[in-house]
Amino acid sequence: MATGPSNLLATGLIEKDDKGELMWVWSYPTVDSSLRELLLRKTSLEGGGDEEGKATLQYQYGHLGDVWYYLYNQEAQGKIEKVSSFCVVILTKDFNPEKYNHLAEIFSQDYLSSGDPVSIVTHFLSVYTRGEVTDPPPSCKEYHEKNYDIRRAYVARPLRELVKQFGVESILLYNALLLKKKVAVYAPDLQTLLDTCRTIPLLVWHRQNWNIVYPNVSLDDGETEALKMSYVAGFTDPAIEAHQELFDILVNVPAASINVNPASKESFGMTKLHKDIAMKLMDSVNNEDTTDQAIIKELSTKTKDLINNLQKLTGDDGKISLETLRARKMTPATENFLFSLAAVEGLAQL
Repeated sequence: MATGPSNLLATGLIEKDDKGELMWVWSYPTVDSSLRELLLRKTSLEGGGDEEGKATLQYQYGHLGDVWYYLYNQEAQGKIEKVSSFCVVILTKDFNPEKYNHLAEIFSQDYLSSGDPVSIVTHFLSVYTRGEVTDPPPSCKEYHEKNYDIRRAYVARPLRELVKQFGVESILLYNALLLKKKVAVYAPDLQTLLDTCRTIPLLVWHRQNWNIVYPNVSLDDGETEALKMSYVAGFTDPAIEAHQELFDILVNVPAASINVNPASKESFGMTKLHKDIAMKLMDSVNNEDTTDQAIIKELSTKTKDLINNLQKLTGDDGKISLETLRARKMTPATENFLFSLAAVEGLAQL
């Protein structure tokens, strides 16, 4: 795959022929065979896809290792011989669903009108070298990467809705992300799953890291092996509940519940710090005069204050020892939480 000034890596085409068979027919540049096989399973072309809920989506995205993939499905409308529908694949280094939805639509209309992937290559190289498409198909708007601020992608879904759905239990999610734990999210509907997973990192806005999100993971094809040590991973398969090795907490979206893995309970002891943050967060989301941006900023400020206060406890070596915390006569839960936070922030004397 390519690397360059753009975050684009590659593009490709999956076709469903008039006999209902799916085939990977083209890519530029070359895409690894194992990744091609995974994307064939992920596409939601009718008759494709490996999990319920995908057949209704024209556009979806996911993350495997260091690669983000974006899939855009299009009916061939009788314009491409022996093809009933096709899927445009875009592989990139970054998370930005709205940006790549626009680009995939351009590529899709290119292919629909010409039946020749050369037109896709032309626009791919234009984006790769200049970050823009100034001559899109008539049905599409011009594409300019500069118009897609990554921060807009981060805040595209409201944190308020997430917190309202899970209520005070949202503090468990906050704690999990703050301490860089493993979060599994279950929802049978893929669009709901994508929306929920992309919203969760807003709880730790100070990190602005959406590469922890793996919003559409299958249990049966080795994808779980590609997960990192800390993540937010989405599953449409309810069997995830039995795979406790994959999560510290499990977010069940339809049930609006968050369950802590018994093996991880020590990391989720609630303290006065947690209670104060949870109550303030609930007050903010229930105040309709408070914007989503203000909710995110207020929570981020509290988090930064917490980390700054930890930094004040560091010794000459810039580290905090467990003895330093014990000397302040905190409750065991508070002591454990603060030392765990110091560890993930690189402040703990281990």
